[in-house]
Amino acid sequence: MSDEPEESGAADAVDGADAAPTVDEAIHTTLDMPFDDAVPFVQIEHELADFETVRVTRLDEMIEGMLGHDDVERTALIVVCHPEIAFDAIEIDPTLAGMLPCTTLVYEREGDDRVHVHHVSATKAIRDLGCAPGDCAEAVDNLVAKTGELMTVVWENIEEHGRK
Repeated sequence: MSDEPEESGAADAVDGADAAPTVDEAIHTTLDMPFDDAVPFVQIEHELADFETVRVTRLDEMIEGMLGHDDVERTALIVVCHPEIAFDAIEIDPTLAGMLPCTTLVYEREGDDRVHVHHVSATKAIRDLGCAPGDCAEAVDNLVAKTGELMTVVWENIEEHGRK
């Protein structure tokens, strides 16, 4: 295991097309634990790093309940927000709060005995989509850096405590 969170390599999954840095720099890991244990474990690791849980949602259950599809693999969204990230985003431009909070995905894949954990940075999306006013590039870069530092702590703890 390296010291850096594993990047997802999502660009390869898009038929060789160049992915935006937000997608290309997404972080991904796998856990050696049951799905029902992984979801609260990942949630708690975020909370220990001062991210507040906004909501935990089971997408598979929502899809089955609303659309009747019972063939969706277990998938949970852990929606969290860090007060420093929120404050800095609002200080840049209040409309950036609409791009928050951060979401981490926990899911299973058929034929794979590991649980997957995936995170795409909301602040990198803000940067790559050009959501901030044009004169705020440095502030957005600082926001992306701070988010990266905070999420790296979360990810290192997930990998340290979630792998056997």
